[in-house]
Amino acid sequence: MAKKGLSSGVAVIIAISAASLLMINGCVKGRPKADISKPAVYVGAEKCKECHERIYAGWKTTMHPYKFQDATPDAVVGDFQKNNTYTAGGYTTRMEKRGDEFSITTMGPDNKEHTYKIKYLIGSVWKQRYVTEFPNGALHILPVQWNVKTQEWVDYHGLKKHKPGDGKYWSDKTRTYQFKCTGCHNTGSEFQYDAATDTFTGTKWADKGVACEACHGPGSNHVVAEGEDLAKTIVNPAKIYDPARAAMVCGQCHTRGSSAEKLFGVQKTGYPFDYRPGGQLNFVYDEKPGLHPDGTSRKHHQQYIDWKKSGHAEAGVQCWDCHYTHRQGNSNRYQTKLPGSLLCKNCHIDIEQKGYHGIHSENNCIGCHMAPAAKSAVSGDIHSHSFRVMKPQETVRLGGKQPNACNLCHYHKKDRPEDLARVLDEIKKQAWGERNIIYP
Repeated sequence: MAKKGLSSGVAVIIAISAASLLMINGCVKGRPKADISKPAVYVGAEKCKECHERIYAGWKTTMHPYKFQDATPDAVVGDFQKNNTYTAGGYTTRMEKRGDEFSITTMGPDNKEHTYKIKYLIGSVWKQRYVTEFPNGALHILPVQWNVKTQEWVDYHGLKKHKPGDGKYWSDKTRTYQFKCTGCHNTGSEFQYDAATDTFTGTKWADKGVACEACHGPGSNHVVAEGEDLAKTIVNPAKIYDPARAAMVCGQCHTRGSSAEKLFGVQKTGYPFDYRPGGQLNFVYDEKPGLHPDGTSRKHHQQYIDWKKSGHAEAGVQCWDCHYTHRQGNSNRYQTKLPGSLLCKNCHIDIEQKGYHGIHSENNCIGCHMAPAAKSAVSGDIHSHSFRVMKPQETVRLGGKQPNACNLCHYHKKDRPEDLARVLDEIKKQAWGERNIIYP
C-alpha cells in the first residue's frame, strides 16, 4: 500500500509539472496566440524582472544601471560644499548644494553668468558629470566634471579651451545631450526636435541607465510571446552565429564616432541611433577614435575599436568570455570573471617563464598586454584592449607621444625608452639567440 501511495503522489507531481510546462510553452489549447507581428518597442527592465528576477538582481550590482541617474543626494559624488569652485579662462565656476538640490553657477550661451539646476547625473565611478535642462527642453552637460580618484573638479567643454558659440562650448546647440549622448547612457531613448523653433519635446527613456533592452533589443513582443516564439522575439548576443556581429552589441557604445546619417535631418549623433542588437553596426556608424601613433586607443569607451585589431577578435574571443554581463566581477570592478592576470592564465596555460615572460618573478599579463594607456578621468585609468605589448621600441620609433607598457609601470617611469628597448633586445637574444622572433 505504501508503494502504491508513493507512486500515485509521483504521478500527480509529474502531471502538474507537465501541465505547467505546457502552459509556459503556449501549448494549452484554446488560448489565443499573442500578436507579435508588429515592430517591438521598449518595455523597461522592471518588465524583464517579472520573469528574470535573478538576472535583474545581478545586473543591478553592475555599473550599467547607474550611467544616468536623477540628481539625488545619495547619487551625487562631487564636492558641492567645501572644494566647490573651479577657475578657468579667468572665471570661477561655483558648485552649490541647497537642501536636496544641486546647482552650478557658470558662464552660459550668452557669455553671462547663470545658475543652473542639476537635473541628472552621468557616471560616479571614474568621474561624474552634471546635466541641466534649458527652457527649450535641451539637455546640456555642465562645464565641470568631478574626478573621483583625484577628488577634484576639472574642465569639460568649458572656458579652459572654448568659448560660447565656437561649436564645442558646453551650451552650444551642437552639444545637446539628446544628440550627443542619450543613445548610450539611456535605454529606449525618445525625443522630438523642431528645428524651426529649436525646441525639444517628449524626452524620455524606458530606463535611465544601460538596461536589458540596450543589449537584447526592445522586448514588447517577447513579454507576450510563448513557446518557440520566446527565442525569436529577443536577441541573445551570445547566440548570434557571427562573432563579429555579436561583438557589435557591446561595440555600439564601447566605440567613438558619429552616426552615418543625421537624425531628423539636422545633426549626426554621437551614438548609432539606427542600430538594434543583432544588426550591422558598421553600416550605421562611422568610427572617429582618439588614437596613439601606433593605432591603440588614448580615449575612453573605445574598447571595441581596440578589440577589432586584436588576436582575440580573429580567434572569436568575445567580450563576455572575459567579462560577466549580469553581475559584478570577482575581486575587481571591471566585471571580469577572474581578477587580473588569473583571467588570462585561465586560457593561456602554456606560457613558459622565459624571455620576455621571465622578466618579472610572476607574469603580469595585464601590465604588458593591457597597458593603462587610455584616459577616462585621469591618464592611465583605462586599459588597452588590443592585447599586444606596447614596447619601448615603439616609443623610440614613433616619438614621445607614443606610450609603452614599460614606462607606464611605476618601476620604470623615469627610465629612458631607448634604455628599456636595449634591455628587451638583450633578454630576447639571451632567450632565443639571434632568431628573429616577432612577439605580439
